[in-house]
Amino acid sequence: RQQMQSSRTRTGVLIMSLMAAKCILMLAVGVAAAPSTLKYFSVWELEAADPVADWVSDFSNMLFTTSNIDTIQRFGAAGVGPSLLNVESLFFTSSSTGLVLHPDYSARWAAVLTTTVRPGLADGTLFGVFFGDELVWNCLSYDNLTTAVNLVRHDLPRGAAILYQNEAFPVFTGTFTNGTAAAGLCEDPAGVQHHRQYPTVPSGLDWISIDYYPDEGTIQGARQIYETLIYPRMSADQFALFVPPGYGASNFGNSTDNATVAAKLCCNQVTRDGPNPLCNSNCTEAMVSWAIAAYNWAREDDRIVGLNPWHWDTRSGSPEFEPGVGNLPGVQAIYRQIGHEIITGKLRDVI
Repeated sequence: RQQMQSSRTRTGVLIMSLMAAKCILMLAVGVAAAPSTLKYFSVWELEAADPVADWVSDFSNMLFTTSNIDTIQRFGAAGVGPSLLNVESLFFTSSSTGLVLHPDYSARWAAVLTTTVRPGLADGTLFGVFFGDELVWNCLSYDNLTTAVNLVRHDLPRGAAILYQNEAFPVFTGTFTNGTAAAGLCEDPAGVQHHRQYPTVPSGLDWISIDYYPDEGTIQGARQIYETLIYPRMSADQFALFVPPGYGASNFGNSTDNATVAAKLCCNQVTRDGPNPLCNSNCTEAMVSWAIAAYNWAREDDRIVGLNPWHWDTRSGSPEFEPGVGNLPGVQAIYRQIGHEIITGKLRDVI
């Protein structure tokens, strides 16, 4: 009987040990199961943090909004990089009807390709190009966009460089923030009309994103746009980034204005997706909530390769959506933590 009890005890210990090992394995698998695609983090206009502080490379691994190769090289030397070269002004120019291809875009690209892009790719300063922000929304025709993308793709085959563009959400949804139909028609200088929409994400692009903020919708609404309207227009070898908000509303003349505008911009209760969580006009509270929710979504979505919140710098022109992350300590702290987790591959909970 003692031998049997001893045997049962040993068996029980063994079973418990195996169960514990299984739990540890499950936890390990749970961490490893986070999408390996989530690898990139930056902030729009992060180059405004120049001269580069040592801590920038602790949470960001690329720039993408500057066309200045000297700035990119300087950040690269500080550990932020390789980066994407912004080529929006190289390819596109404003007209009376919106954006159009620059008349000599091909020659301009050929020159930059030779002097900047190929050398940057070769020495590790660059890993691709960024075509720009909300191009089709600003009336660039889809044909013009694909012409530019296809030219670059021809010179830089898939695998040789990353080609990325950000767009406004109505290009995919066909509706404005309040749910009404978007004014879909633009007209080019020749009088030819075209729609502000993507039939598909241009095949030459590697990455696509939209920006989506609490004045427009909710974080759940953003995810729904990606899953129902963007991913179906992407090919299997294309991936996405998401641009969450990183701004305040405290550059107004008095506290009443600040509170009113903050309630609208940071925790709007009347959006196309329904209400945002209440924030008592505290934009930092709202931005932190969005940042954590965006990160948690991105960690379980294998189509998302990065997060790049808008925006770092604080601009003096318009007080709305100001200050930026660089002047919002609480918002900066959460994005620095999230960025560090992403670029180091740890992908842990930040709550």
